[in-house]
Amino acid sequence: LVAVLPAAYVAVFELPRSREKGSIAASTALSAVGFAATLKLIPVVARANERKNLFGRDINKRGTPAGEVPIPESLGLATGLVHIICIVLFQQIHTYFLRDPAQASAALSHGRGGHHHHVIDDWTEKWLIQYNSALASISLMVFLGFADDVLDIPWRVKLFLPFAATLPILAAYTGSTAVLVPKAFEPLVRSLAQLVQTYVPACVQNVGLTGVVLHPGGTGAIHLLELGPIYQVFMLLVVVFCTNSINILAGLNGLEAGQTLVISGAVLLHNVLSLSEVVSDLGSQGAVSAQVTADLVAKRDAQLFSVYITLPLIAVTAALLLFNYYPSKVFVGDTYTYFAGMALAVAGILGHFSETLLVFFAPQIINFLYSTPQLFKVVPCPRHRLPVYDKRTGLLHPSRREDGGWNLNLVTLFLRLFGPATERQLCNRILAFQVLCCALGFAASRYLL
Repeated sequence: LVAVLPAAYVAVFELPRSREKGSIAASTALSAVGFAATLKLIPVVARANERKNLFGRDINKRGTPAGEVPIPESLGLATGLVHIICIVLFQQIHTYFLRDPAQASAALSHGRGGHHHHVIDDWTEKWLIQYNSALASISLMVFLGFADDVLDIPWRVKLFLPFAATLPILAAYTGSTAVLVPKAFEPLVRSLAQLVQTYVPACVQNVGLTGVVLHPGGTGAIHLLELGPIYQVFMLLVVVFCTNSINILAGLNGLEAGQTLVISGAVLLHNVLSLSEVVSDLGSQGAVSAQVTADLVAKRDAQLFSVYITLPLIAVTAALLLFNYYPSKVFVGDTYTYFAGMALAVAGILGHFSETLLVFFAPQIINFLYSTPQLFKVVPCPRHRLPVYDKRTGLLHPSRREDGGWNLNLVTLFLRLFGPATERQLCNRILAFQVLCCALGFAASRYLL
């Protein structure tokens, strides 16, 4: 609730009354239905999974009666299914009811016998291609995540599962191939650009493998770094990181769903604030160039696209968290972590703010970098790097590797820094850290980029 309230306040009180606000309201209403549907579906899927022996036991409660209770796994299947249905239904609502009246009028033509029929205009067709590519990638990731839960795919193989699910996005992406450069790094980028222009062969520069775009306004300040075809590699890496990072920072009741909810709230706040600025500019621009108007419309559409993906994600995740928070009645499984990571990656990439999205993933980046020695087998890495549960006190303690060193993840680090804690306390501390990082990252993205 804390993660979503800022975005709700901006959407209600700061976003001007407009068709954009109406479309967000429609998506919110559909997401509310998705929340209710997820609440009803989770117990059904949980019982079905348990009948098929798809359940686990809470290792953090081992040695207690609660640790012997079978808990249904892979409940990300329910949330992924409802999310997919929500974005499919909203696609129909947006295509036929929420389009610009001018576009809808232009797309209405006369058929034989004087009858009218709808023709999809160019703008809507391009929008549908990207929307359907997002739908395909999310659906593929739900399938691959569930396959991982059922087949227990080895870690070295599952690391590359997102590559297959990213192909629809890579094929459909037609947006910018430049990344934002923080103001503090502009002198460094300018120096590197001069080196590139001096030493890199012209044939390489001409195919767009490298280059810079200067910030409009004639100041010469570098604002965008053009990556050309390399940007697709960047997109692929963003997806692989987002889908795996939530899966790596896990092991506590409510942690996976909780961190997703916080990041989604930050993404939604970024979207509605950007929309508020764009809608105000479009409403008060007066006589400006067609290029400026086109740029504003493209930015508006990208932010709305992200909203349409993020709102249902928040709804289904909130419903899942009611079952998954301590003490957990269900486990989310790799199905959910892959699905949630892909949904956030799609929102960031096709919403054209993938750099800002990575800022919101600061705790996951810290956890990944800190875990690198274990993930790449430099030091021993057990299958589960969970804390040690003390039955006498009910507290979790940091765990060690088989060679005597500490396990290298954020969960263990928090226990070492702040002392033993209950599972609920530890989860809340990490989620509070996620909120703090998103707040600082949000401020940085607004003022440093």
